[in-house]
Order: sequence, then structure tokens, then C-alpha cells
Amino acid sequence: MKKLPIGIQTFEDIIEDNYIYVDKTKYIYKLLNHGKPYFLSRPRRFGKSLLLSTIKEIFTGNKELFKDQFIYDKWNWDKTYPVIHFELTNPEEGSLLKDTLNDILDGLSEKFNVTLNRRTLQKKFSQLIEKISISTGKKVVILIDEYDSPVVSNLKNPELVESYQKTLNTFYKAIKESDEYIKFVLVTGISKFSKVSAFSALNHLTDISLYKDYSCICGYTQEELELNFKEYIDDLAIFSNLSNEEVLEKIKHWYDGYSWDGENNLYNPYSTLLLFDEKVFSPHWFETGTPKFLIDIIKHIKDIKPVLEPTNAYKDDLDGFDPLNIEDATLLFQAGYLTIKKIDKTQEEYEYVLDLPNYEVEKALMKNLVKIYTQIPIGDLIQSKKKFWTQVTSGDCEGLKETIRDYLIPIANKQRGQNENYYHALIFKWLTSSLGFEGYSNTPTYIGEMDIVLDKTDPITIIEFKQSKTSSINYMIKEAFKQMNDKQYEKIYNGKNIIKMALVFKNEEIGCKIEKNY
Repeated sequence: MKKLPIGIQTFEDIIEDNYIYVDKTKYIYKLLNHGKPYFLSRPRRFGKSLLLSTIKEIFTGNKELFKDQFIYDKWNWDKTYPVIHFELTNPEEGSLLKDTLNDILDGLSEKFNVTLNRRTLQKKFSQLIEKISISTGKKVVILIDEYDSPVVSNLKNPELVESYQKTLNTFYKAIKESDEYIKFVLVTGISKFSKVSAFSALNHLTDISLYKDYSCICGYTQEELELNFKEYIDDLAIFSNLSNEEVLEKIKHWYDGYSWDGENNLYNPYSTLLLFDEKVFSPHWFETGTPKFLIDIIKHIKDIKPVLEPTNAYKDDLDGFDPLNIEDATLLFQAGYLTIKKIDKTQEEYEYVLDLPNYEVEKALMKNLVKIYTQIPIGDLIQSKKKFWTQVTSGDCEGLKETIRDYLIPIANKQRGQNENYYHALIFKWLTSSLGFEGYSNTPTYIGEMDIVLDKTDPITIIEFKQSKTSSINYMIKEAFKQMNDKQYEKIYNGKNIIKMALVFKNEEIGCKIEKNY
């Protein structure tokens, strides 16, 4: 068995040290043949660094590394080019971004044995590109990883963000003004700042983030997963005491679902690799070294509705954002919390339906939202689950209303929805993602749909929601039970113990009724 490339982002190391490489060179080959300057946005730990490392090895002519890859017999390996390749990191505390950029340029000048004597960042970077091209007699390839790191790492500090934007604008202008010396450019990052100076200097780049042809350039498709990780899938099935079909379905549920074209679904590579290594289904993407800015993003959310139910957006919404004036859905999409589930063409525009990609993101995101908004420690959620279930099975509506109130009240009014669907979605996510109950939402029956059913419990629990600003609590409870009884929801579970529960909401007031059918 080849080794799992966990944390290995250098193509040469992966090939020479016998790690698994999921071949993406058919997409790279197409990209390089077009020869434009490009930009690609993808979430953290989604394979951007490995993509750039692979392109670097192609342009430097390391043919033997590619003998088992698509591009091997298609590329002209005799033509090589000097490659400027670096990752932009957030400056260390107390350091200036200008110092970080100067260190990068000085290191590259030493590597290529050229002398730089310009003082401004823009002119110094331009001089580096020009001198490398002249000294080698070849045009230069430029690969920049995480171009936006200093900005996205400081979203909670507007003054610092604004300062960094100006510095980066000056720095990146060198790429556009040095076009005559450049063969190819690919810049990657988490976000595209389309309305601010940080990206305005790079506005000549073609943004392929939503291009169908390159939707699978990072991440694993279903075919790639089953082809490259067959032995690991077999091992996981045996370890989990599941059939191969069952374990594949579980992997898909947890880690598949990312899409940038609404058609091709992708697995999160980092989480999938950790699953095969640890043989534990867990939110690996969140639990292993979650950067501070991801937590800041969660805290920044003004409207949690996009987390609870599908939301619509237009291309302008997804193309980029101003980090000082962030729309929640755009930020959640570019950070990897939401993905494109469907694209509809409406007149002259494309409408994108955004939703959570998979159970990993849903589970981790809801846990963190509960922690942030309710101040309930994650470790206390197990006790919360026991408390909730005791209240349900004992018919303790007063206690249950207090438990739900503790969960809902810390969420600010401006973040709350104003209809039944909002409460339905919020409670369902809380029960399944935070507390760990297994169940279904909007479950169809012969003559209706159950709002929520927890069907792995004994007794099975059916929950009906109602919300109104005008109807009384008692009226809504009667209507909820009338609906459950008229539509005979419990018949689908004939012979099993059933609890029917109504949860109703009127402004800040919560109503509850529990009925045992056993």
C-alpha cells in the first residue's frame, strides 16, 4: 500500500517517497495550454499548495516524476522555465507585512543569483521578474499560494486589513506591469477581494474558481476516491464492521458534497486522508489546527439562516467581497462552509443555490455555533442530550421549554428567522449535529410530511412545529396535533413505541405538548 500524503504538499516528495498522488495533471495540462494568467479560490486544506507544486515541477522539466501521470507523454519537457513560487503567510506578531514581503523577495533573489537594488516593493518585485528573465533568457512562471492570507487572518481588525490591502496592492502591481517577462501566472487563495485594492492590482487574472472545466482540479471525485484508496476503503470497512457499500456511503455522507459547478461533487482531501489514517469519522477539517480566522468567521455571522437552509446567491455575490463589508453567504461560501448545490439560469443571470456541503461541516459548524451563542461548553453537549431525552420521555414540557429557551435566547433577534421553517431547521440541526440524535427532516408519508422524526430512539419521536405572531400557543398546539393525527404519521412505524410532540413559537414564547402512544 502506498502511504497517505497527510500534510505533504510537495509533489516531488509525494512521488519519490511512495505516497498516493491523485492525478490532476489532465486539468493542469488544459490550464497550461491556454497560457493565461489565472486565479483559483478554494477553501483551506483543499489541495491548492500541492497543485502549485505540481505545476512548478512541470515547468522545471522534471519529467520522470510524471511517468505514471496523464501529462507524461503530452508535455514538451525540453522547454523549461524559471519559476517564482512562494506562499504568502500572515506576518508574525509585531512584524510588518512589508518586512515579510521583502524577506520573500530577498530569498528569491538569492535563489536565482540576481541583485536587487530597488526600494519600493512594487519596483523590487518587478526588478526580480525582469532580472530572472534576462539572466536565464526565458520568460518567468509565477505561482503564489494563499495570496490573501494576511487579510483573511485579520478580519476582526479593520485597520490592519485596510493597511494590508494597500501594501498588497502595491506588491501585486508588479505582476501586471511585468507582463512581457512572464510565461504563466497562477495565484491561489481562499477569497477573492473584488472590491478592494488587495485584488485590484490582479484584475487581469482570469478567475477559474467557478469554471466547470476546472471544478475538479482540487479535491477528490468519487471515481478518484475509489480508484486511489481502494485498499484503505477495504481496511476501513473491516475495521468498522461494515460492507464496502455501507462504508462508502458513510464516507460520502461525512466528507463529500463540495461543488463549484453544481454538478461535480468533491471530497475534502484533508479530512478523507485523516479518516483513512485514524479510522474515525470525525470533523477532522475543524479539529486539527483550525486557524483563528475560521473561528472569527463563525463569530462574524450576522444571519445564521444560510447555515440552516439553502440560500440563493448570484455570481456577483460569489465573485468576491469587501473584507470590511462582508455578506454572510459569500464569506461562508469562500471559506468552505457553504457550497454550490445547484445552478439555475434566470433570464440573463445565474442563480446559485448554496448549502452546507456535508455532515462534517454541519456537525462542526453547529457545535461551534452552539458554543458561541449559548456559551455551552462542547463537553456539556453529552449531558444536554441526556437532559433533553429525559425531559421528552418523562413528558416534562416545562423543563423542555427551558432547555430550548437556553439554546435560542442568546441568538440575537437580528440573526433569527421569522417563520416556522427557521425554528424547524434550527431545532433539527441542534438535535442531530450538536446533540447527536439520528433523524430526518421533512420525512414523507402517504399523505403528508413529518417535520422531524428521531427514528433511532425508543420510543420513536415525531415532532411537529408551528409558529405565528398572532395565533395563541394553545391554538397552535391543537393544530399541530390535529395535523399529526389526521395524517396518521405514526402508522409508518406500526407496532413501535411512539412519542408525538408539538413545539410552537410565538415571539419569545415557547409552547410544548408531549403525547405518548404506548
